[in-house]
Amino acid sequence: MASPNHSDQPAAPAPNPPRKKYVRAIGPKLHIVLNLVWTLLALLGVNSVYLAAVTFFEWLDRAKGVSYQNYFYQFQFLGHLVLGIVFIIPFLAFNIVHILNTANRPNRKAVWVGYFLFAASLVVLGTGFVLMRVEGLEWLEVKNPAGRSAAYWAHVLAPLACVWLYILHRLAGP
Repeated sequence: MASPNHSDQPAAPAPNPPRKKYVRAIGPKLHIVLNLVWTLLALLGVNSVYLAAVTFFEWLDRAKGVSYQNYFYQFQFLGHLVLGIVFIIPFLAFNIVHILNTANRPNRKAVWVGYFLFAASLVVLGTGFVLMRVEGLEWLEVKNPAGRSAAYWAHVLAPLACVWLYILHRLAGP
């Protein structure tokens, strides 16, 4: 007679470990912040193209001493400063939450490209602050022409790196 603990009987399956709750990389609330970031970024982009065009045409006509920096240009420059400052809070809020949601994802390539994208974006924001001149905060002002020139070119070129890194980030992601 066979005993109840006979080896011919299949063993009871081990209980499944509790599954970790899936956290979306960009949830519904964060998506609202992302839309605000995209809107501000689009406005900054169009504004930047205008400012760059004026700078380029002044560079072309530098021998003639022509200036295209009229009142409209000055308002656009002021708009660039205001939009850049307004952009900071939603941009940082989105990125901090997004990084916390995705830091432990298995797709390490997307995560690391995202980190580099965030770093390049911080270069854009940081150089924007370096280039600002605020009355009463002269101690923050970079007065060295070589330092201002380096900050200017980093501020102009870093967004191009951001676009490239964003494309890589999206290609690496789902």
